[in-house]
Amino acid sequence: QRSGAGMRIDRIGTTSFRNLTALDISFSSGANVFYGENGSGKTNLLEALFVLCLGRSQRRAQDQVLVQNGSDVFRLVGQVRHDGRSHELTVAYQRGGKKKVALDGVPFRIVELFERHCVVAAGPEDSDIFSGAPSVRREFLDLYLCQYSSAYLEYLRLYHRALAQKNAALKQEMDCAPFDSLLTQYGSRVMKLRAEFIDHLKAPAVTHYATISGGESMEVMYQPSIPCDLSSSLQQIEEQIARAFETIRKREAAAGSSLIGPHRDDLGFTIANQPARTHGSQGQWRTAAISLKLALYGLLQ
Repeated sequence: QRSGAGMRIDRIGTTSFRNLTALDISFSSGANVFYGENGSGKTNLLEALFVLCLGRSQRRAQDQVLVQNGSDVFRLVGQVRHDGRSHELTVAYQRGGKKKVALDGVPFRIVELFERHCVVAAGPEDSDIFSGAPSVRREFLDLYLCQYSSAYLEYLRLYHRALAQKNAALKQEMDCAPFDSLLTQYGSRVMKLRAEFIDHLKAPAVTHYATISGGESMEVMYQPSIPCDLSSSLQQIEEQIARAFETIRKREAAAGSSLIGPHRDDLGFTIANQPARTHGSQGQWRTAAISLKLALYGLLQ
């Protein structure tokens, strides 16, 4: 539920989504608790709600995996109240095709779901935030920051478009300076918004972790691949990024791909003053993940 914007899911119907062959369920106005045997579909129902809200799985599952075995298409239909008005939201995917989203029967872009909805999910897969590759942490950061800031969502989209163009040019041994200019412009904004978001997130996350763990410490750090003073002005950040691109231009030409930028950023976590990835236990990772999600819930709300 997104209380600030008056958003609420009243009902969801599923067709051939995971093991939910044909589900139609309405939700109460308070907390809703689902219980049942292992493998009965509880987590799949939560995933269906996430896909309905944002058009993608919180478990990083590909669309084809979400289609029930023996079927060619999954379909989710929800009744979603937004600022007092009820709307029908539909998300459908057919194997080999593209995902289709509709609001009240009118085609709707997935990017617009991020502008309209906020949703936070927690699950066992969250331990990957601490134990997994940097790409897992970037995906985690982007998933929730895109809900927090529509400006970030647009800058990230423009950055990745320019990055794809630069990588194509590098493979063809073309001049990449025009693309570096675009990457500097959009990348500076992506990095500054990431730094600001982590600054807002880390204090409540640290507090939640200390409360749950009984006083143990946790730290959260944004680690950009281009060292910058992100507290400075956008113009100064752009100048620092431009110098970094100039320094690495020959190496990128030899490698045939872009080596620095927000697409190579990472997040750093420490638990009890030790690197969480190498020194954290499974229990500490789970506690840290819950703390992050509680902080995200408060921030997005």
